[in-house]
Order: sequence, then structure tokens, then C-alpha cells
Amino acid sequence: MAEIIILPSFQEKLSRIKDKAHLNLIYKLTKKLSVMGKSALKILSVADNYLLCELKVMRPPYRLYVVADQATERYYPLAWEHKQNQDKIISELKEKLEQITKLGFDRAFT
Repeated sequence: MAEIIILPSFQEKLSRIKDKAHLNLIYKLTKKLSVMGKSALKILSVADNYLLCELKVMRPPYRLYVVADQATERYYPLAWEHKQNQDKIISELKEKLEQITKLGFDRAFT
């Protein structure tokens, strides 16, 4: 079973979500990820041992963005965004992925 690690930055984003249906979808996606691991993800970018991935929900059209550490099989959910914000968030997360490879998780998200 895969290990899901919720970073404080994502926990803060979750606390701002008012729609319980969205929180329920996020919970279901993280549960799916913990059971299926990497096979549940669509890989968007690769840097070193880290993968930037997404899990899709079609209705409503939202995406859960996750960084996967291949060495330890740990998954870090980073963002929950509407599909229309997809290009912007992917480019931001690719920059974060580069920071993670240089600085490590602790420094990239503080």
C-alpha cells in the first residue's frame, strides 16, 4: 500500500475548500492512490526520482496534482484545481518539481 503524505501547504488549501463534495472527491482520489499506487496516475513530468502526476475527475472537471517519489513510493498531493486552470498550475508545479530536485521537499514547500 502506497504512503500518502499531506504537506502543510496542501492541508491549508484543503481547509479553504467549502464544498464538501469536493473534499469527498479528494478523499476518494487519495484512497484510490493509496491502493493502486503509480498505476492510478497520469504522469505529466519527470525530474530525477520524482514524477509530477495527476488524477482526473470528469464531473466536475477537476484534477488532483501529485508528486510521486519513486524511490520511497511516497505520494504528495499538491493541488486541487479546475481543468480550466490546468496549464497554469502544471507550469507552476513543474517549477516546484525542479526546486524539489535541487533543495528537497522540506525547503521547496516552506
